[in-house]
Amino acid sequence: MQGVGPGTLLGGRYAVTLRTSEAPSHERWRASDHTLEREVVLVCFPASSSIAAAVLDAARRAAGVEDPRLVRVLDVGTDQGVAFVVEEPLTGAVPLSHLLQSGGLSAEEVRRLTGEAASALDKASHRGLHHLALTPSTVLRMPDGAVKVRGLATEAVLTGADRISDEQASRADAVGLVKVAYAGLTGRWPAVSVDDGLVGPGPAAGTGLENAPPVVGGVAAPSEIATGVPNDLDLICRMTLSSRGGRRGPLSPGDLALQIAPWASGPPQSDGASGIRLPAPRASAGSTRVLPAVGAAGAAGAAGAAGAAARGAAGAGAARSAAGSTDVIPAVGSGDQTQAFPSGAPGAGVGAAGAAGAAGAGASSGTGGTAGLAAAGAAAAGAAAAIGDRVGSFARAAADKAAARAAERRAAHSAHDDYDGEEIALVDALDEAPDTDLEPPLPVFGRDAPERPSGAQSRIALAIVGVLVIVALVIGINNVAKIGKSDGDTVAGPVVTVTATRSASSSAAPTTSEPAPTSSSAPPAAPVSIVGGTGYDEQDGTEADQNVKKVYDGDPSTGWRSRWYGSPTYNGDKEGLGVILTLSQPTAVSEVDLVLPAKQNVTVYLTNGTSRSGAQEVGSAKGAEGTVTIKASKKLEPGTTLIVFVTKAAAAESPTRYRAQINEVTVR
Repeated sequence: MQGVGPGTLLGGRYAVTLRTSEAPSHERWRASDHTLEREVVLVCFPASSSIAAAVLDAARRAAGVEDPRLVRVLDVGTDQGVAFVVEEPLTGAVPLSHLLQSGGLSAEEVRRLTGEAASALDKASHRGLHHLALTPSTVLRMPDGAVKVRGLATEAVLTGADRISDEQASRADAVGLVKVAYAGLTGRWPAVSVDDGLVGPGPAAGTGLENAPPVVGGVAAPSEIATGVPNDLDLICRMTLSSRGGRRGPLSPGDLALQIAPWASGPPQSDGASGIRLPAPRASAGSTRVLPAVGAAGAAGAAGAAGAAARGAAGAGAARSAAGSTDVIPAVGSGDQTQAFPSGAPGAGVGAAGAAGAAGAGASSGTGGTAGLAAAGAAAAGAAAAIGDRVGSFARAAADKAAARAAERRAAHSAHDDYDGEEIALVDALDEAPDTDLEPPLPVFGRDAPERPSGAQSRIALAIVGVLVIVALVIGINNVAKIGKSDGDTVAGPVVTVTATRSASSSAAPTTSEPAPTSSSAPPAAPVSIVGGTGYDEQDGTEADQNVKKVYDGDPSTGWRSRWYGSPTYNGDKEGLGVILTLSQPTAVSEVDLVLPAKQNVTVYLTNGTSRSGAQEVGSAKGAEGTVTIKASKKLEPGTTLIVFVTKAAAAESPTRYRAQINEVTVR
């Protein structure tokens, strides 16, 4: 980029040092802030570009969103023909695209990253801000596991994807997040267009990922590429990334966050890997499977497997497992599945007893049998010693039995040169185990559990309880005694007063005059409840429908906002914008209370239809701001629909941006 290089000083304070990425419309550089003596990141682009002003404005608006999961915008400016946006440095952050290239992520970590990013973008959407250019490069993980999303609002302008409605933008971000989740689960980018091209294939080449295999109607499901994919994530990807038309899947980032919740608060100890990148080794001859063993019974099972017969390289591979390498642990019987565990990992050899079982299997190999048998006896004895008191006599007896059987085979092999191995079942290895119960579990409480209270302590506690009971009885009896007396005084007063002040001749006069104050000071009409609504745009159909419910939620600090326009008259293309609200019942509206956060021209209509055509005008206000009451000048016919129509919008968050704004509507 012209005018930017190592040593360039922008804005009189930002010294450029190193370029980190390059795109057709902008570059990203590391820099040093000489004023505050800190590291920052600069997003640089030509100040003469047609999008420069829009990018700087989007960055200013993004800076107003407070969320730790969004990359903070620190400053914006132009200098020497270069426009730049200053972001926080994110030292040590790793983009999701880099994590995938180094081995991939577990499904639960993908769920966490996607959920945190979706929650952050949902919060930004309430301010009318969207991303629209989500890729694995825009989602980053910090060294402490925190999630960061960079490029809010600015990436949309830089890529030319910001000219869509709020509803479409929310849907586009939801689809982008699903694509990022798909990439996290499979290590491949789903290059498929969704919603008739609203969300295109995306820059798969820029992320360093291969494209996902295409199928009829979209791309292959994550479960068809990788193992261990949760059903809900797989279904969301299937529905969303379909090119057959129709909006399926989440409609907004908030919708997606609700569908995949809950997720872990922090990253796992190890990311793991997709099954497609870690194929399990297969034995060359007799394939075996892992014997699932836990606790004492599991140790016994693994020790019993020391007598199992394997063939060829399977036995040699199992012997390596006893030495500490990554290899196959054979189980009793024959099977066709093999699984490998690293030495020292959970499930690797199922502890010392597993090592004994592996050595025993190696001993039954047809080649090098004598050495294998010796190793089996030593391993079995070592297993029993290593288990010690942590497992019961059941497991120790099984290990001893395995050692004895190994010695018998060694003697038989010495006498017969043509010995070619012998299979033994688990039940045979355990048939001579002593018929005793397993050791009892440890007590729930340790030795430091509190002792029983002494006799003196018990008497003191009983005395305190007795005093409290006596006090409660005294208070209760005293209150009960006052009940009758209080009631008698209360009843007697009014009876005496009425009898003394009224006469037979004048009793009728108060009766006829009592309704007079009620008729002269009638209470205000009760509010009519609003049960639903949508945005009202006579040209485009709808306008920011997802925020309409905020105009009747009882909270005047939140409300409905239209999308941005360049002038208060909506660029001259529309007569106005607003909301159309459904009343709970047909109502002859007499007045409407509005809470407007900025000065606007507003007209209110009552109708039974879905447009202003044929509607009754309740009233209007010009330059209205704050709480405004619009009263009907005449009695109206009952209607079921209220239209609040803003004919002149107000500036919001920027002097060059205008939008219709309504915080609260109350109908009477």
